[in-house]
Amino acid sequence: TMAASETGGAGGVGAVLRDMRLALGDLFAGGRLDPRDAVMVQVLFGLLGQLARADGIVTSHEAEFVNALMDELELPLKARSEAMAYFEKGQRRQIELATELQRFAEAYPRGTEQGARLYDALLRLAAADGRVRPREREMLQEVTIRLGFDPAVLDDRLKRMGPAA
Repeated sequence: TMAASETGGAGGVGAVLRDMRLALGDLFAGGRLDPRDAVMVQVLFGLLGQLARADGIVTSHEAEFVNALMDELELPLKARSEAMAYFEKGQRRQIELATELQRFAEAYPRGTEQGARLYDALLRLAAADGRVRPREREMLQEVTIRLGFDPAVLDDRLKRMGPAA
C-alpha cells in the first residue's frame, strides 16, 4: 500500500514517483497525448505550479520534485513542454483551481486512481521542502474537498508524511 512507502524522505518521494509512473505512465505511450491524457498533464502540472507558488516562492525542493516527476513519468517532449507551460501558468496564477478540478473530474470521475494520484502528487509537493505553509494548506483543503476526500484525510496524510505542518 501507499502507507508503507510514506517515509517522508528521499525514498518516500522516489516511491511516490514510481507509483505515479505506474498509474500514469501508460498514458503517454506513443509520444503523443490524447485529449484525456492532456487534461491529466495540464491539471497536474498547473496545480503543482499554483501550489509551489502558493507561499510566494518556489523552493529548490519543489522544483526538483516537479523535474523528477516529469523524468519519472517519461513524458514525451511535447507533453513535457505542455507540462512546463502549465506549471508556469499555475505559478503565475493564470489558472482557476475550481475550473481545473472540474476539467479533471470530467475526464476522471471521483474515486478513480488518477484522482488519488493527483492528490498524492500535490501533498508530496507541499511536503517537499519540509513544511506546509498556511497558503499551501488552504489550497490543499480546497483540493481535498473538490476531489471528494474527507477533510480529515488531509491532516492525517500530512502527519504521516512528516512535514512541520
